[in-house]
Amino acid sequence: MKRTLYVLRKPVHQIDPALFSPTESQGDVVLLQESGVETFPYAGGTVFSLNDDANTTFTYDELVKKIFEYDYTVVV
Repeated sequence: MKRTLYVLRKPVHQIDPALFSPTESQGDVVLLQESGVETFPYAGGTVFSLNDDANTTFTYDELVKKIFEYDYTVVV
């Protein structure tokens, strides 16, 4: 199974929710804006954030490593 990493540069409220319909997208999401992991409903994978204090926060070095671990990377 191919793995996709979605890197979201825009704030969550500016992204069309249809992009992440469960039947169309499977993969992990990285939020680059200070938008809050808990405010992004996504059931297709794990949601990470570079700016929040949540358990799913990680660094830019970890982001670069994750990009190379996935088959596809989509930046929005």
